[in-house]
Amino acid sequence: MRMSNALSMCSFTMTTRTIYFDESGFTGYNLLDPEQPVFTVASADIENARAEEILRTSFPQNQADEFHFTRIWKSKRQRDGLRTFCNHLHEVADTSFCYATNKRFAVLTKIMDYLVEPAITDAGFDFYDDGFCWRYSNYVHFGLTQFAPPELLECLLAYYQEFSRDPTRENLSKLQFRLRMMANSADQRVQVFLDQMAMGAELFERYAGLEDFRSSNNIQTSTMIAVIGHWRQAHPEDFAVVHDASSAFLRDREMWEAITAADNPEVELKAGDGSFVPHPLRVVSTEARDSRESFSVQFCDILAGLTAKHFNPDLDVDERAFMNDLIGEGLGNISSNRLVPSGEFPIQIPPKRLEGPDVVDQMAAMLRERLG
Repeated sequence: MRMSNALSMCSFTMTTRTIYFDESGFTGYNLLDPEQPVFTVASADIENARAEEILRTSFPQNQADEFHFTRIWKSKRQRDGLRTFCNHLHEVADTSFCYATNKRFAVLTKIMDYLVEPAITDAGFDFYDDGFCWRYSNYVHFGLTQFAPPELLECLLAYYQEFSRDPTRENLSKLQFRLRMMANSADQRVQVFLDQMAMGAELFERYAGLEDFRSSNNIQTSTMIAVIGHWRQAHPEDFAVVHDASSAFLRDREMWEAITAADNPEVELKAGDGSFVPHPLRVVSTEARDSRESFSVQFCDILAGLTAKHFNPDLDVDERAFMNDLIGEGLGNISSNRLVPSGEFPIQIPPKRLEGPDVVDQMAAMLRERLG
């Protein structure tokens, strides 16, 4: 399977850089799967021969038809080869990049996006400038984990995902009732957060409308866009993207092609972390390739698996000690970004005043222009 944007491979006007992708921790639209709490995408600008050399040197006992992280992690004989693999990462640190998402925290950020942001934007504030959205999500997460019983956050995430996966009017009414009950009975220190969410659910159809609401459970495409944004910040070339054909990448193919198209207008848009990403993203082709035929994709599989383990909050003591060793061996040299709970809180509350379209509105305008 091959997908191409407006510019074909034969019409490149400059060097094309091939970026390989693979993922770990995909659980479909169930973002609350307790067995795989972290979703990661690993990417690398690495030649196939170099990737093969690293893999064969690291895992000489591998007898399978490809190098796969899950099998290596489960094998006591092969797991120690991850140390050798991480030693090699010193050499390719500048040509690899990973993005990790704590899926439970991602659901919380979606609540912020769809229930809290509309009213704040309507009041004239920019919910995304200076990374306010994810900083405020950290603030809310801290409050709910420190000043409320653990089951409150679990219920909040489950209630929202139930609605998001099946956004009917009946489920919206159920969400409105549940959030209002939670807000009315919450500790005063977190009540304001739940009030905002409850109000957002009550006003949901005013700002979005069920007929226009698209499920907020697809984090794959947005993660891939964030990853290619990193490469665009670092390199001016066109990009050819190659990903594992067996993965579920690009469920929203139209959005990916529209946002990454090489002939989009030239503009700089702020990413969620506050940095600027030049557009167009200059993706001229996206190809799904059988990972058995690409050591470069297999390299990304190992790197994605390691990243998922590193950011997994539920590792046992021995696994955490082993991962800490791998960080010291070289995994810590890999550039990465992440959507995980942290102590980075808003610089100011309320956020800055809105001056023109925010980054989401700009992205939406780009999509309307291409998709109609």
